[in-house]
Amino acid sequence: LNFSCSLVTQQRMLWAGDRTNFTKALQPPHFELGGKTLGLVSGSGGIGSKVAMLGLAMGMKVLVSSRRPQAVVPTGAEVTTSVEELLGRSDFVSIHCPLNEQTKGLLNADTLRLMKPTAFLINTARGAIIDETALIAALQAGTIAGAALDVQEVEPPTPDSPLWSMDNVILTPHIGWRRLETRQRLWDLVAANICAFQGGMPVNLVN
Repeated sequence: LNFSCSLVTQQRMLWAGDRTNFTKALQPPHFELGGKTLGLVSGSGGIGSKVAMLGLAMGMKVLVSSRRPQAVVPTGAEVTTSVEELLGRSDFVSIHCPLNEQTKGLLNADTLRLMKPTAFLINTARGAIIDETALIAALQAGTIAGAALDVQEVEPPTPDSPLWSMDNVILTPHIGWRRLETRQRLWDLVAANICAFQGGMPVNLVN
């Protein structure tokens, strides 16, 4: 939503004392999400499915990558086993995979080139899934339109990182789980799991 209405760009204009957006034809890019394609990398899990539902509710086409062609996704979403296909077709790419040896650097110079030059990359998973040096180069070259990063390879980014000041980057300090209610729910789940274990009915077993 921020990218579709250039919200951050418009706020930066105001902070700089530039109010011309109120009196002239709308200057920053402004477009509807309806009809655009939202690609969810490994997005068939709990969080990805919720994001898919949000996209569908806004009239977006939703494409989910999964190693399983029969992955269960919300009605209306499409499944592909090819991350490359997802990158090439999507207007927005949102990352939902865990960080492991297979996914580290999954988004790199080669795979970023598969994206549309008008596409935006969103990462709320783990920073190292993206090769940050390659991403910065792609953003500077216009290979992709922008990125929203709630996670980074190094948190916080190094003081000299270009990410701090890039106009086409939305940067947040890993705030996805920092809400008071989110943390309370986390502790409630931990307590419930302990009680279930003590009661002889453990949950979320990993065998």
